[in-house]
Amino acid sequence: ASLIAVAASDFATISASNREGILHLLLAAHADDKTGNETESNGEKISTSAMTDTQTSDSENSNAAAAVAAKVTDALVIDSVEIPLCDAGVTTWLAFKTVLSLVKSVKELAITNETNGDDLGSRLILSGLVNGLFTPSVSMLQHFIRRMFGSPVIVTNTLSSYQELACASMAVPFQSTNERRQAILMSLCKLCLPSWGKRRPNCQLKESNIDSLWTMLWIIHSNYEKISDEWDIILSTLDQLAIVSISSPKLPASYSKKAAAIAGCFIRLPSFTTCFTHGTLSQFMASLIKLSDAVSFESLTEQSTDISRENSDFSDATTDNNHVDKESSIGGKLISWTGLAGRAFGGGPAPSTSTNNRKSFRRSASTGASQLSKTYSEDLRDTACSQMGSMQISTPRAIIRKIPMPLLLVAVVAEANSYRLSVIEEAIAKHLCEIVTRSLSAELRSFAMEVLVHFMPISLSESEISLKYGSGPLMVPDREDKNESPLEVHPIEDANKRGQTDEVDNSEAEPKLLRILCQTIQRTTQAETANTTLQALYGVLEGESHNLSGENLITVIKTLSVLSGNESSDNNDSAINRSTRQWANVSTLAFQNLKLILDDFLEPMVTSSGSPVKSAEARDAILDCCVAFGRSTHDVNTSLTATGMLWSLADRDSSSGTLDIVLSKLAFLAMDSRPELRNCSVNTLFSCVVGLGDHFTDDQWEKCLNSTIFGVMTGIASAIKESENKKSVADGGTNDERYKVAIHHSRDSASKQWATTQILVLRGLERVLRLFFSQLLATLLGTSKEPWFLLTWKEILRVSLNFATMTGEREALDMRLAGVEVMVLMVLLSCKSGIAASSTAARVGTNMEVVGGALRSVRAAVEDKVPKTDETNVRNLPEVDGWRQRLFEFSFDNLCDFRVNLEQTCEEENDRLYVTTDSSLTQVLTKMTGELAKLYECCKNDEMIPGPCELQLDIFIENNDGYESRFLQILLEISHNAGNDRTSRYLNQVQRGAMSLLKDMASNSSLRAFKALITISGDYMFVRNF
Repeated sequence: ASLIAVAASDFATISASNREGILHLLLAAHADDKTGNETESNGEKISTSAMTDTQTSDSENSNAAAAVAAKVTDALVIDSVEIPLCDAGVTTWLAFKTVLSLVKSVKELAITNETNGDDLGSRLILSGLVNGLFTPSVSMLQHFIRRMFGSPVIVTNTLSSYQELACASMAVPFQSTNERRQAILMSLCKLCLPSWGKRRPNCQLKESNIDSLWTMLWIIHSNYEKISDEWDIILSTLDQLAIVSISSPKLPASYSKKAAAIAGCFIRLPSFTTCFTHGTLSQFMASLIKLSDAVSFESLTEQSTDISRENSDFSDATTDNNHVDKESSIGGKLISWTGLAGRAFGGGPAPSTSTNNRKSFRRSASTGASQLSKTYSEDLRDTACSQMGSMQISTPRAIIRKIPMPLLLVAVVAEANSYRLSVIEEAIAKHLCEIVTRSLSAELRSFAMEVLVHFMPISLSESEISLKYGSGPLMVPDREDKNESPLEVHPIEDANKRGQTDEVDNSEAEPKLLRILCQTIQRTTQAETANTTLQALYGVLEGESHNLSGENLITVIKTLSVLSGNESSDNNDSAINRSTRQWANVSTLAFQNLKLILDDFLEPMVTSSGSPVKSAEARDAILDCCVAFGRSTHDVNTSLTATGMLWSLADRDSSSGTLDIVLSKLAFLAMDSRPELRNCSVNTLFSCVVGLGDHFTDDQWEKCLNSTIFGVMTGIASAIKESENKKSVADGGTNDERYKVAIHHSRDSASKQWATTQILVLRGLERVLRLFFSQLLATLLGTSKEPWFLLTWKEILRVSLNFATMTGEREALDMRLAGVEVMVLMVLLSCKSGIAASSTAARVGTNMEVVGGALRSVRAAVEDKVPKTDETNVRNLPEVDGWRQRLFEFSFDNLCDFRVNLEQTCEEENDRLYVTTDSSLTQVLTKMTGELAKLYECCKNDEMIPGPCELQLDIFIENNDGYESRFLQILLEISHNAGNDRTSRYLNQVQRGAMSLLKDMASNSSLRAFKALITISGDYMFVRNF
């Protein structure tokens, strides 16, 4: 078969390569076609003998050939002897039909194999036949249709053979055959347009172009599942055809209807894709996106300008070519043939030399030009405009009409297959995101973003059709009928077969569209693009946040973290600096997205066990995102709000895992360079501990005190040492000043601001100890080795003593005062009576109300006799009393160490006079005196109850066995350091407080205190008579 095909193809091609051979072939072809038509019209007429039939046929052929030859002779004004013999044409026609018959036989063999179930042997045989027939067949078919595209018989038979050869090639799943069918379709597609590969809107299609398009569409209709890479060629052809006018002066009326039917295929193409399986749909969309990549990144203005320029150039070229065509011809005269031969070479009616005929031609050309506005894709664009409106895409109709056809088809085909969007969403999302980030056209960027937003809800939730029928084909093509239009479809009749496919259903996979959109946001270097995509993301979250799964939620949260403007973010691309001012609006919008997510998910965290935030990964992502916005340098208000979000998250999910992470994040923010943020973080940290401390376990308390709080204090102490005494800028240390704010001299240096943060930590620690001492004391029970809280207690004592005795300028005063309070507080907490003994009963004035416009007494005042203290039922346990006593001893020893420090200070500065009441030491001692008064009030009936005392000459000799004597020594040392200005007429605050405390002690039968008062009074001692 291969040898026969080669011989017949070579003979037919060579024979039809000159003027005489082509003329003879045309005469034989049309004579044979006329005979065939007459035979068909006569129906079942049977001749009496074969000889008679043959003679009749020969006679008819001769008569037809003679008639055509006569017309050609008259037109060319040549002798009849120049007309080639008909036997040569019949031979060429027979060779041509031989190749066609071989191709048809191979096609029938392929159909038979598919019907009977082909095996490997059958496929190998078919593949060998196709490979053998391919080269000679295609070369002959190309030669005939290019040389004789004006002959309907040649064109019809050639295109029919193209279709049969393509179908046979597609029936063989071998790579070599795939390459063959690519060549076949490429050859056929190039016949569909006058100038394939060039976008020329003003080109005019001929009958052969229409027939080639019709054949190509029917090949698609019948073999769509077998087409793979060939979609590139097919879609490129349709894209070039889209801008061509349907009307053409070169087309007869019968072909105009066919051209309109081809235009209708553009509208039917999206619905036709619902017949595709997963693989075919993916390949179709990949080819469509590849074509869209070439045209979707230019501005629409440039595209319109290029097309207009091509139109102008092509119009000029067409005019010149028409003029040349009218004046010249193949061989000097062949192009001017009239009738059959002339049209076979692509000619037309012979040009008239009269003026009226030239005017008539100009009028027909003008009529054709007026119809150019109706292109092959115009109906599709009208339909797409309506469809975009139903998709709630706000792109104006005028812009949709300018959008490149491949991009428009991407949106329309995706909408038609939205019930199985997961099959193509990754490719679509990547392409649309590329347009959003790189296209020069603002209209195309806006259109692509709106399409993304439209498909986002579909990606996040399955449609009703998908739930009912799955993700397979919903339609099937109509049966092939040459009287109908291609690409017509109808629903699958068997509802059980709808959506069924032999491929794996991937409906359980995570949606890719949102993930790709987030990746695009993370990678873009343009703040404007990020802002646009975030606005789109915000709209999606408003309507579809309840459909976010755990993976999608994590993806969105990580994306928002990247856009926070935090330079030290782990997810931040080092090549993109998002801390600059141009990214400020992006950070603000990203934070709005975060708040929207938390507003939707905070409540389900508590009420729903299936909430995505319940997963550890999602929780960690949200907490990291809050920290990222807390560290953001764009807006301090955003940072403060993000810090508060951490507390809200811990309040709603108080599990140990969440709480530990929240405390560690707050501790991390407490080391920020901006004083506003770190102070807020410290306060939030202790508020969180105070609010949730009742639910802490022993391990959580240990980690909270030893790791978190002490870690913050250590870090702040290091920062104070390293900080220089420089004026801080108003925005917390950034060079880009946004506001100018005057700062008080007590906070005008970094070290002073760090000291303020350290004070907040001490105050917070004091607050925790006041409220949870009994709970912390209970951690000491049942421990065999030295418990962790005992070590922590000693560490707090050490820190408080260091603060109380530190030296420095006035900025150290607040730290010293805070240290004194914590130091005395620890003694108060560990004494037998507890801190509640130092509280005085408060009277609540709730007995007055406004009645009739006047304030009147309505009920007796209520006395708040039960102070709000941290008392538990473990107070009276013997083991607890033992641990309490040990803690009290450590705490009281710490007070004695403070006294020792005062003595050393006094010896070093023996000559210094403390004459001013506003000095730092005086204020510290005043604070200490007031705190000691509270301590004595708690311990006067227990630890400091006056015992037996031997009067000695020196009553101030310390009795180490009694707390009273040690307490008195502390008080006297404070009085000694309060100032020694003998010229002063009045007592200072320290002296007055010490005297008042000594008086209280003496009133409580303290002989030592009484003796101290006598000694201090000296010669001014007197006795009052009662």
